[in-house]
Amino acid sequence: MSDSYRPYTPQKPPVRCIKCFDTSVILSEAKHPDTGRLFWRFTCLDCRIAWPQDQHGGAPDEYE
Repeated sequence: MSDSYRPYTPQKPPVRCIKCFDTSVILSEAKHPDTGRLFWRFTCLDCRIAWPQDQHGGAPDEYE
């Protein structure tokens, strides 16, 4: 069956950049420079700003 015949209902709207509001955002794991602990962060591919995922809401598996 072709994908064009399958009904699609988005679960959530796409993540948007907090600066430019574009949807070209990736989720990656990074090391905190002060504590050395790993955390999830979003990075905008257009304006290159990055911010912690927990400030945006949700859990990492919701955006895969």
